Amino acid sequence: MRVTIPGALADHLAAADLTTGPAAADPAARDARATLDAGRRGRGRTLIITPHSTAALRFISAFAEAILINRNLHTAAEARAARTWLDRAGRATTTLAADLAAKLVTEAEATDGTWRGEWIGERSTTPTLFPLDREQGALFA
Repeated sequence: MRVTIPGALADHLAAADLTTGPAAADPAARDARATLDAGRRGRGRTLIITPHSTAALRFISAFAEAILINRNLHTAAEARAARTWLDRAGRATTTLAADLAAKLVTEAEATDGTWRGEWIGERSTTPTLFPLDREQGALFA
């Protein structure tokens, strides 16, 4: 899943010291920095990232909240970008969490010997009622 960070917030994060500064104490700082570094610039100054966990999204949201709390220390563009991010981040975090939860459940069912794990990925060699063009599992055999 790709997430777009508004330009002014992306610039603010790029300028922030996430390796040795106060934010480095957060356990999510390393994951956030790796996610930001792996991102690519989009239209304008936006940054398109592919987070691997919700921790990076929450970390970026904390920066956005700090911008809004300390409004007098930031530009109007940074405040707008922070508001935009916070409006989007809730949806992005929920979607990413659902995608990760579904992926983990499917993997667990396929490997833990559950009823689905017994037929996922199996191929039958017996004749079938209709042709099976791809791996559809023993359920359809």
